[in-house]
Amino acid sequence: MQKKTITESEYELMKILWNEDKPAGLAEIMKNLPENKWTRNTAATLLLRLCEKGFAGYEKRGKLNYYYAAVKKEDYGRRETKTLLQKLYNGSIKNLVAALYEKDEIEKDELDELRKLLNEDK
Repeated sequence: MQKKTITESEYELMKILWNEDKPAGLAEIMKNLPENKWTRNTAATLLLRLCEKGFAGYEKRGKLNYYYAAVKKEDYGRRETKTLLQKLYNGSIKNLVAALYEKDEIEKDELDELRKLLNEDK
């Protein structure tokens, strides 16, 4: 079975839902988008897709839907990181860090933080 993924556009809506402390209506969500980003219909379609994929949910209040994130941001981030790691580096964190290090993509202070983290007892 293939894992469900979200598009960049859907991710923009998820960021809004993750920042809300309660379910949000479409009008409220639209206010949090850059001006003229999408029409209301486009945003509503994207939200429906997120609900169908299980990343978002909604509560019906009268005729209106109030949307919420059904997946925690941290859980989504972990899942996507694992997918990326597996896809590009055969699941090896060492290979990822080595690739970044070889291309000077890691700052010295970041390496020091990684060393400190790895040396700490759990």
